[in-house]
Amino acid sequence: MTKPILLAAAIAFTLAIAAVAGISLNFSSAPAQAQDNALPAPANVQAADGANPGEVAVSWNAVAGAPFYRIGWVAYDDIDAARADGREWLDAFAFSDVANRGQTSHTLKRLTPCLPYAFIAASLNRRFGDPSWSQWALLTPGDGSDSCPTPAATPTPRPTPTSAGDYDSDKDGLIEISNLAQLAAIRSDLNGDGEASVPAAYAIVFPNAMPGMGCPDTGCIGYELTANLDFDTNGNGAPDAGDTYWNNGAGWIPIGHGENTRFTANFDGNNHTIANLYINRSGASYTGLFGHISGGSIKRVGLVSATVSGDDRVGGLVGYSDRSTISGSYATGSVSGDWGVGGLVGYSISSTISGSYATGSVSGDNQVGGLVGYSRSTISGSYATGSVSGDGSVGGLVGYSGGAITTSYATGSVSGDSRVGGLVGSSGGAITASYATGSVSGDGSVGGLVGLDSSTTITASYAVGRVSTSSNTSNIGGLVGSGGRGII
Repeated sequence: MTKPILLAAAIAFTLAIAAVAGISLNFSSAPAQAQDNALPAPANVQAADGANPGEVAVSWNAVAGAPFYRIGWVAYDDIDAARADGREWLDAFAFSDVANRGQTSHTLKRLTPCLPYAFIAASLNRRFGDPSWSQWALLTPGDGSDSCPTPAATPTPRPTPTSAGDYDSDKDGLIEISNLAQLAAIRSDLNGDGEASVPAAYAIVFPNAMPGMGCPDTGCIGYELTANLDFDTNGNGAPDAGDTYWNNGAGWIPIGHGENTRFTANFDGNNHTIANLYINRSGASYTGLFGHISGGSIKRVGLVSATVSGDDRVGGLVGYSDRSTISGSYATGSVSGDWGVGGLVGYSISSTISGSYATGSVSGDNQVGGLVGYSRSTISGSYATGSVSGDGSVGGLVGYSGGAITTSYATGSVSGDSRVGGLVGSSGGAITASYATGSVSGDGSVGGLVGLDSSTTITASYAVGRVSTSSNTSNIGGLVGSGGRGII
């Protein structure tokens, strides 16, 4: 791989990447041409396995009068890794220059077999001029033994849509997602307006897109699923190294993966499912299919057989929800972490969760709930059925609740140390027309409905599960372990 070391070369590199960005953002049927380069872009760019593992032969049609060609490449995983570290996609892009001696092919070496790559070619008037870039070509290099996982071969982007690249064909302002690669590309456009911060990621998975992705005049505001998705890409029934998003055992990189990296758009699952989500990031916060959503919405999507583990603010669907709406959604599987751990949402502030549920087991340390770990939000018409275990503030539905809960319930068993409840572990918000039926056990402040009640109003609610404690001095109650002055 050739990298410029002189200032002029570094400037040229930046200009070259800007040209790539132009192609990726505009998505016109013909590549954008650099202003000082009258040469056309190479046509018919193709990538094929070379003679040895990790070698890729890139070929193109000759461009008359071109003294140089530039061959660029980027690995899918490197784009994800760069974004996860807060870096730009430029750090993942590499290129090599080829002097035109009648050549129409160039072999790249030392690429990683079995990983998907995208390749691109350009013609140049001069070494440090602005290039005219081609369209992308995709390939997963083989390892010479045909042992690469079959479904992990060259990722298949969504077929070119109708209307010459319209990715909002129904004009509802939601970009259509039909495969996992497109789902991953959401990280490059967290506000869902169709303008990517990582153009290469969009160019690979949304080929031939119209300007603005074909969104209405008012612009796009998010995404919608058009098909069921499955992270078990090799089809063997278990998450493993053969799956495309295995990432060396760490699994899926959450969409919006940090305090300052937030999904702020709308996501409509259209009642589709996403199966076999796998995340194993024990040292990471903001963990879930979506790590952090702020001012956005998620609705009508189901996670099936998810396995999610993280540190703080961990949920199957969403790790951290701030001023957002989650509705008509569910998660099955298991979720584990430290604090703020929930089967559907880990940590929820000033949000609304309605008509949703979780059925998997949930475990953690503090603020652990079958549906939501920590909530200062409104929860209605929702439920959880999985077993929940933790240390403090452990609840069948919510670990800690400072918001209103109405017409909701929990049926799973709950165990912990202190502030343990069949519905809510520790509560400072109103509970109305809700109930719990699971067994509850702990050492202190243990209740069939609420473990520790702090000025909560409980109305038309009940609990029928068995309540037990290992301590003779603990507060224990069929409805409320300790507190409970606001029961109506």
